[in-house]
Amino acid sequence: MDFAFKLFAEGNPDSLISLLNAIFANKKMGRVVKSVHMKNPDMGRKSIEDKLSILDIRARLDDGTDILVEMHMYGLGELKAKTIRSWARAYGEELGTGQSYACNPQLL
Repeated sequence: MDFAFKLFAEGNPDSLISLLNAIFANKKMGRVVKSVHMKNPDMGRKSIEDKLSILDIRARLDDGTDILVEMHMYGLGELKAKTIRSWARAYGEELGTGQSYACNPQLL
């Protein structure tokens, strides 16, 4: 299903922003996506034993909040663990050399 996001994003990110905003409005989330970024959606494996993880979309909301957007059609029983793993990896990638691992409560 990652293909659906990529189809909307390739060549015209405004289409993807419109899709996400329609989903948010349908769920009455009260948030608006202002921009999207699909930087190397394949998060890769560090070793042969690692599971492959795909980061679908990073989006910035109207209030400046950055979010990760994931699409899942199956394995919903494992969604909580998958979400935590994706967040942890993305958070770690944001840290620069010498930065503290202390978590900013606004990111939770």
